Amino acid sequence: MDYKLIAKEIINLSGGSDNFNHVTNCMTRVRINYKDLSKVNLEEIKNLTGVQGINQAESTQIIVGPGKSEKIRAELENILNISVDTDSPTEKQGFLKTLSNIFVPALPAIIASGVSMGVNNIIKGMADAKVINDGIQATEVLSAQQVALDGWKILEFSTFLSIVGNATFAFLAIYIGITAARVFKTDMILGGILGAITIAGELSVLGLQSGQGGLFGVIFGVFLLAKIQKLLRKFIPDILDVVLTPTFTILITGGLYLIAIMPIAGFLSDLLIDGIMWILDVSGILGGFVLSAVFPSLIATGLHHGLAPIHMELLNTTGTTPIFTVQVMSNAGLVGAGLAILLLSKDPKVKEIAKGAIPTTFLAVGEPTMYGVVIPSGFGFITASIGAGFGGMMIRLLDVQASAIGAAGMSALPLIANGAYINYLLSYAVGLIAAFILTYGVGKAKKYH
Repeated sequence: MDYKLIAKEIINLSGGSDNFNHVTNCMTRVRINYKDLSKVNLEEIKNLTGVQGINQAESTQIIVGPGKSEKIRAELENILNISVDTDSPTEKQGFLKTLSNIFVPALPAIIASGVSMGVNNIIKGMADAKVINDGIQATEVLSAQQVALDGWKILEFSTFLSIVGNATFAFLAIYIGITAARVFKTDMILGGILGAITIAGELSVLGLQSGQGGLFGVIFGVFLLAKIQKLLRKFIPDILDVVLTPTFTILITGGLYLIAIMPIAGFLSDLLIDGIMWILDVSGILGGFVLSAVFPSLIATGLHHGLAPIHMELLNTTGTTPIFTVQVMSNAGLVGAGLAILLLSKDPKVKEIAKGAIPTTFLAVGEPTMYGVVIPSGFGFITASIGAGFGGMMIRLLDVQASAIGAAGMSALPLIANGAYINYLLSYAVGLIAAFILTYGVGKAKKYH
């Protein structure tokens, strides 16, 4: 695929290079903020080779699939001579968009560390089984598990995976402080310092707990830091700005953060987590069905990123997230519906798209199948969503949770907590089969070709 050619065609169909304010990308979409949307020929862009669909939200989201979105975005930047960090001077961001901009930059690190932790959990689970079966004892230096790993000559590798996994989650408050500072247009290192204050070991002396207030507390603290820094610059002389502004900014914000924000945010964070867990416990398998069935619509509208802070807060507080495993059942529904449409359709173009999109969805992300196969069929989106709901019911019935968040499909397997891999696969199979049967049956009834 010629990514430079696609980028040039997008620019030509977008009213020229002067019509671009901001270009970025996520895993599957090139996101563009235009100065004047009326100059953009969305239908022609949708018909470009490699484009699987367009979602119009706060930005124009061109769905091209994993890997391609990064390359097309880079070509657009090179041609337009703009940066990924370029901000739209006219764009007013909503709450969910702001949260998305804060959390999305951290997702690659979370995915990488999550997969590392997941693989390591599998290795350590096998070592634990050997410890029990062989009666392995700990030494003065190594635990019984480490003795088993050392016997396999993989103790160092397991330790390496553990370091990589903890490198993200142990310091997540710092990273979120930095990305929040970037969004609120203040000093990013000061934002990181505020995140570091959240996990400082000395907090117990002040009657606080490490991590209290969670990531939402960090975000509000950085928002306040940006306001205080801006206010101080109005009064501090320029000659003293480089010394006094950062010093007073962090001292004032840090004091307010410790005295008020951490305790209040901690209370609200606990309330949020307890409320989510209560809803999941009370709603049971019905809640699993509804959340999984609704999630394809959240992906289609781009609202699924709004759940990222909730996942991270759950991971930060409890170590697992029961919501992630429910929502990724949408992937199973899309694969099942996509396979049914592949069998039903006699259109060569539909079959070609499906053969490329379905494996990608099965392995990781749902957008290629959603926009390239399921939504164009009309009925397939509904049957895929219902099928996903049955997968969600199984997830809640078997209480499958995740120890990290990342991509869906089979890529989520290493992220499953407590070694419940078979239960995850069983739930995925239920969602896939249900969606396949529903889609095939409805397609036959509608005489879909």
